[in-house]
Amino acid sequence: MSYQMCKISKHISYPTLYITFVSFQPDPPNNIPFPESMARTKQSARYTRPPTPIPKPLDPLPPNTLPILRTGPEAVAYHIPVSISPSPPSLSKTTISLPRHSRWTSSLHFHTSHTEYLHLLRGAIFVQLDNSTRIYSAEAGGQIHERTGELVKPGLVVEIPRYVRHEWGRAEGGGYSGRRIGRAGIVQRAADVDDEVVVEEWTDPADADKALFFWNLNGVITAPADSALPLAQRVLRSVLGAWWIPFQLFVLFWELDNWPVFARLGYCEGRRTRWENVEEWCRRRVEEGMTYMILFVAKVLGWVVGVRAVEQSRTPEGLWRGYQAQRA
Repeated sequence: MSYQMCKISKHISYPTLYITFVSFQPDPPNNIPFPESMARTKQSARYTRPPTPIPKPLDPLPPNTLPILRTGPEAVAYHIPVSISPSPPSLSKTTISLPRHSRWTSSLHFHTSHTEYLHLLRGAIFVQLDNSTRIYSAEAGGQIHERTGELVKPGLVVEIPRYVRHEWGRAEGGGYSGRRIGRAGIVQRAADVDDEVVVEEWTDPADADKALFFWNLNGVITAPADSALPLAQRVLRSVLGAWWIPFQLFVLFWELDNWPVFARLGYCEGRRTRWENVEEWCRRRVEEGMTYMILFVAKVLGWVVGVRAVEQSRTPEGLWRGYQAQRA
């Protein structure tokens, strides 16, 4: 399927799949009267729409991968392995690139059977790990101070243990503006904060789950709305309406160890009392319980109507063979 999908765009020299998401955002009001004393403030604070981010595949492509490009405000370029290759491990890595102004993030989630690794190759990113948010700069060579921009801890590989809630994205739109990490004074931005971001992802154990996840996620999203389905699935699609795609994704999340956090309950920061530790434990269990319950219902319903997390039609042939061998 990957090769069929990638034939959609033929204006570049290698196969690429483009996915477009349209975001409707009303223009800021410009006819609301302001007091005369605020006229100057209004003029200086005129709304400026940010440029549209344009994703581009890496050149050269990472080995053993094909690109999928998503356009729109959350522009991203995925470079996903097309086969399972445990040796060398680099052939099993997924590489993600984010153009300037992209608002893409991984969304807050956790894994129960994999330790995940992020390797920053270019640009600057924020990484949220439970209740802490860090800024990493490839030019600086590691984690930098949130306000001064000085190197705090060298190293560009971030280890994410199992069950740790995590999210990452461009520092440009996450750690330095929307999240406003600096609590006082002027935040000193990383020197490469405006550069394209390039991050490698892989897991331990190094199985096919991550590659299967990205191929099938994009296959679900890009499937035609009127695609032919068995009767039970057609009925369920008409009942769920706009929830048909999220439902399929929930089935995918359950099988491929990607557990989204539906309710961010927050955690205690710094030194905590015994009661605060108990409170945080309870909050985590509630978060996990909501996630497991929602995804389990989707999994059971998917089993009933025949919706599967991994389908051969949306998985590259080499990766599909590896998946079948892995299951056996």
